[in-house]
Amino acid sequence: MERIVRRVPASRFARLLGDWRGGGGPLARQLAAAVERAILDGRLPLGAGLPAERLLAEELGLARGTVASCYRVLRDEELIVTRTGSGSVTSLPPRLRERLAPWASDRGRAGQGGAALDLTIAEPAAPFEELLQAAHAAADALPAALLYERAGHAGTADDTHATHDAPAGDGPSALHAAIADAYSAQNLATGSRHILLTSGADAALSLLGAAYLRPSSRVVVESPTYPGALATFRAAGATLVAHPVSPAGWDVPALDRTLRAARPSLTYLIPDFHNPTGLLMGEEERRDLRERLRAHDGPVVVDETMRDLDLREDAVPPSRLATRAGDRNVVHVGSFSKSLWPGLRLGWIRAHPDVVDRLAALPLAAALAPSPFDRLIAARLLPHRQTILERRRAQLRAQRDHLSRRLAELPWCRFHVPQAGLCLWLELLDTDSSRLADLAATHRLTVTPGHHFSPDGALDRYLRLPFTLPPDALDTAVDRLDEAHRHLRPEPGRSQRRGD
Repeated sequence: MERIVRRVPASRFARLLGDWRGGGGPLARQLAAAVERAILDGRLPLGAGLPAERLLAEELGLARGTVASCYRVLRDEELIVTRTGSGSVTSLPPRLRERLAPWASDRGRAGQGGAALDLTIAEPAAPFEELLQAAHAAADALPAALLYERAGHAGTADDTHATHDAPAGDGPSALHAAIADAYSAQNLATGSRHILLTSGADAALSLLGAAYLRPSSRVVVESPTYPGALATFRAAGATLVAHPVSPAGWDVPALDRTLRAARPSLTYLIPDFHNPTGLLMGEEERRDLRERLRAHDGPVVVDETMRDLDLREDAVPPSRLATRAGDRNVVHVGSFSKSLWPGLRLGWIRAHPDVVDRLAALPLAAALAPSPFDRLIAARLLPHRQTILERRRAQLRAQRDHLSRRLAELPWCRFHVPQAGLCLWLELLDTDSSRLADLAATHRLTVTPGHHFSPDGALDRYLRLPFTLPPDALDTAVDRLDEAHRHLRPEPGRSQRRGD
């Protein structure tokens, strides 16, 4: 995708730098430092074209060689990139690109210097180059998209760069088609009418809650499970019925008995790289569960937000619980937040068209729909999705293995190395996670105790540790956690065992 470079005029460039002289040292270095500050604090946008050396030298009253030396310094530090025919454009050096992950990675960098380190959020970094290009292209397409939607063609805004003057109903949007094709490619026949876009997976769960839950409705959930789902169901006034997921996985006959006894209005499962344990339901268990679910009338929501983060080498994707387009009671929820970028608020519901129509007719559906701009960005990131995923998986695999090696040295915990996802689910052998989390906070480390993942407040012997940070930040986290553990008073009757 070719992007138009907008060059900043020399006069405006000089105003953006402000009073940059007087810092000491060669003028070229002072000027380079001023340009760096302007890039990092947002005065100079990324991808902006720098003025020609001669024009900037005249504007600043400098020798052209001074400006050329400044540009050379910026180029060496990767703050600008020079392309033939386009001149030099501002950029962000690789050492800072991890900061594009919301909060967690940035705090990880800060943690090296002694500042607080936050491990409560598991979010990977943004795909910098692809995201920047997609955002620029989306911004260029946004006016036409808004005009198209205003004319009554909402839902196809992501195609407006090619079809913004098409009549209403002239084919599905690119996003609907791409998501549907991904399901069909994995043996679940899906058309665009099976897909409803939402502003993220949490929005999808909220919409499903509005459709199926009333105060005191029963919802069967795994224990542990995703805390965001628990919060959504509790906010709807639902009664949560816990079904345990053990380190060995799912007991499908026991789950069937729970469903028969509870007769829930909704069942929420994460069979694909379970959050927070990283477990994967086996194919035999899937076949068994698939057959048993047909005897239950209530909708079964299958959360697939971690499905793309399969860290197994050359593994076949797991089969889906629904196998036919006519399976009405199985609803799939997905999101681009893990595979593309956490800041991209775009998820979806895959369900029978009758279910999709019912959900789309709810008053809440419009409020929980993705913005036109998010749809435009997502449509332009999709062609790069596989490249982004391969890079992300390799990075997460390395960080997972690094954290696993460090934790294996600690005698007071144990864990299973997850096959996918973003976190380790750590079992504590001699204390509870609330006590350890409180002590860790005094050592400038914030972690999430296990009871946050429990529908009934249990699981306080567990701790979730994301491996989304760089290895040096993970080292800092483990060191601080071990330091906090040393300050614990031993609990009577509990022995320490080495982690596996």
